[in-house]
Amino acid sequence: MFGILISSGSLNNSDVHRVTGALRKAASQLQGRDMSTITTCDYIEDNFDCQDRLAVVLKYRSQDGLVQRISSVEKIAAPAFQASLTYQNARGWNIYLGMNALRPDALQRTKENVAVVRHIYLDLDENGPESLARILKDPHLPVPAYVLNTSPGKHQVIWKAENFPPERAEKLQRTLAVIYSADRAATDCARVMRIPGFDNWKYATPYRVTADKLPGGICKPADFRINVDLLPGRELRSRSITQEAPHAGVQHFSQSERDWADTLRRLGRGEDPAAVRAALEQKRQDKDDPNYYADRTVTRALAELSRRRTNAAERELEL
Repeated sequence: MFGILISSGSLNNSDVHRVTGALRKAASQLQGRDMSTITTCDYIEDNFDCQDRLAVVLKYRSQDGLVQRISSVEKIAAPAFQASLTYQNARGWNIYLGMNALRPDALQRTKENVAVVRHIYLDLDENGPESLARILKDPHLPVPAYVLNTSPGKHQVIWKAENFPPERAEKLQRTLAVIYSADRAATDCARVMRIPGFDNWKYATPYRVTADKLPGGICKPADFRINVDLLPGRELRSRSITQEAPHAGVQHFSQSERDWADTLRRLGRGEDPAAVRAALEQKRQDKDDPNYYADRTVTRALAELSRRRTNAAERELEL
């Protein structure tokens, strides 16, 4: 066994205490048993096959630049590898792990190199406690397998998955991100996420990432009773949110959604993509990787604008 034991005593934020307590109660009601805290080793071994190849990414505090290594779960779980990660984390490096298995010959962490989708996930970086409560109460969703507490009031929700083509997984994650106000930049299937047992160095005082295990099993596409076949660019809203909205017609947008709309607007009026990207990166220094977030948002926005222009041209030809 390797890694660091995760205990509830390491949480120092009252909101996180309340949310975690609610999680434990909800899971107990669902299965008649309590959730248990887990070690880094527990988390990795429970979520992947030993021969899966994963990307391990290290990022120094909030600075640019990444260090990446692709290796098997068996090697990543080895004491020497874990000791190295623990040492680097103590020196200020943030630790991330790919959530899906890569191809045997993969040298890069790309969508094309994803061999098997192991997880569906959401990064709740705004209004985390509220979004988390909505996810747990929504009857249209299966019970998650894990909830990670990554910093005060922020969480990662993890579902184990099978029979998901990468495109379908990404489409579902994009839809869920809009419905539950999650980070829309954290929906690609080659994404790396934080793992329990290591410190989050995004803040002046490091925050130990912890994990709570819920009774969720392995999910298939049909287990997510969410309509993902809505038009691109259209606001996606679940029935449960519409019913719970206090005022009809009122929509609440996350900061990521506002970033997306602003990026589309600026690029659509002809602003230089490099300037838009730089401005967004500077604006969102609260992100774990502002450079990646800005680049991903601008790249997707350019693709969306290209798609719209193509559709408009085709309509003109039809006329």
